[in-house]
Amino acid sequence: MKKVLVAGSTGYIGRYVVQEFKNRGYWVRALVRNPDKINKPGPHLEPAFDHLADEFFIGDATTPESIKGVCDGVELVFSSLGMTRPDFVHSSFDVDYKANLNIMREAQRAKVKKFVYISVFNAQKMMEIENIKAHEKFVDELRASGMEYSIVRPTGYFSDMAQFLNMARNGFMFSLGEGETRSNPIHGADLAKVCVDAAEGDAREIDAGGPEIFTYRQVAMMAADVVNKQPLNISLPLWLADGIAAVTGFINRDIHDIALFATTVSKNDTVAPPYGTHRLREFFEEMAKING
Repeated sequence: MKKVLVAGSTGYIGRYVVQEFKNRGYWVRALVRNPDKINKPGPHLEPAFDHLADEFFIGDATTPESIKGVCDGVELVFSSLGMTRPDFVHSSFDVDYKANLNIMREAQRAKVKKFVYISVFNAQKMMEIENIKAHEKFVDELRASGMEYSIVRPTGYFSDMAQFLNMARNGFMFSLGEGETRSNPIHGADLAKVCVDAAEGDAREIDAGGPEIFTYRQVAMMAADVVNKQPLNISLPLWLADGIAAVTGFINRDIHDIALFATTVSKNDTVAPPYGTHRLREFFEEMAKING
């Protein structure tokens, strides 16, 4: 039986990846920073995984001493570890680059065969953003590591789209620009299949999106329809959004990264090869049920 370490296991993608590896007969060790999250489902319908992982390794990858031995005995490492929201303690460089580098060094020491990592679609077009640079700095380290590797680059997650539901419920729908930029976000379970396929295959770089392409305006309208509300639509001109993003740089580096990422993706289509079968409206409907 093949053994795998999953880092970022309590996140949206990590939970589904643990599940997919188990479905395919792997022995799974989950790296967990906060054990309170193990037996609780995620906020975007992702499963609890207390019954899925074979072993839990409690440690914080930003602190190398706490993860010593985390890769011992495994043949494969998967990481979707990354900063998803500001914590005002760590920077994106601390998490997206240094923490993953700490795991990779443990993998090298343990002679792990292959490392699969989640980065970002169209990263090379967004290198002015600090968290994108941090992701890609780690990608460069991984390429130079001597290990086999695969880099999976999703366009965006269904969990990201849940913000449209929240805005529709609250009665205000904010958009950047005209809302005509297109994307094909992917469900966590569908991306997990892509990731485990990457672990078992030979492809070094895989771009991945979901089966449906939407403009952001279409996603907003769908969210409003699902919650049966007509929110006030507020469109922020891109020039003004750029100015706000610039100002946030003087306030907080992590909020600045988020604002800059939002304005950048609002200017460019993010459409990758389609994978999976999950539909965004069905996800919205399920989210609406659990959140009222």
